[in-house]
Amino acid sequence: MAMCKKCGAEKRRWPRSCSRCRSRSDRAETVADAAELAVETGLLGWIGRGAMAVVRLILRAVG
Repeated sequence: MAMCKKCGAEKRRWPRSCSRCRSRSDRAETVADAAELAVETGLLGWIGRGAMAVVRLILRAVG
């Protein structure tokens, strides 16, 4: 296990903050930024189209 540079606690992986140092507001900001990026790049549309394609393939295989 790695040690946190801020508080010295053990943490799981190197790029992530430890659970003591990571605050809920940081998580909320990260989620909001990711959602905004997904909307701006049209990623949600691509995911929706991909899901519909999978459903169509399943229906063709079953029917």
